[in-house]
Amino acid sequence: MPYRARKCDLHFTFSTHRVKLVAVSKRPFFSSYTTSLWVRFLRFSLISYKKLESDLEKLDLTPPQFYVLATIGYAGGLPFGEIGAKMMVTVSNLTGIVDRLEEKKLVTRKRDDKDRRVVHVVLTEKGAKLYKSTIPLFEKTVSQIFSSLDKPQQKELSALFRKLNHDSWAN
Repeated sequence: MPYRARKCDLHFTFSTHRVKLVAVSKRPFFSSYTTSLWVRFLRFSLISYKKLESDLEKLDLTPPQFYVLATIGYAGGLPFGEIGAKMMVTVSNLTGIVDRLEEKKLVTRKRDDKDRRVVHVVLTEKGAKLYKSTIPLFEKTVSQIFSSLDKPQQKELSALFRKLNHDSWAN
């Protein structure tokens, strides 16, 4: 069967006045399979992030803002440092996110009674209502993202991520 070039298989090279079509090899761009795997993972991560971002935008939230709401909503309020550690962001990055949530009257800062250097972030009543109403939307979006995998595949993927996370932190 003859090779039929598809649009995505072509590169255009331009010389003085000519356009030349060059078929792209079917061989992966990277020589290492693990690099190709990482690129696929990154692409999936970016696509799923964009989907979540689009759904949360309807609620006037960004994914990091939602993550802060979900983290403190689940825990009932946490010190800045603990939220930053859970989100894997610096306290300075977290400050901007919390500032915007505070402007929306969704969270408030409270000094620790025993150690005034520690600042806790807690949900306001408005924040708690939004958190509770947003969780079903979030779960629906995540369910859609992973819908092409059946339950055993989702469990296998979860176990693989758990192993990768554990091994990454161990090194």
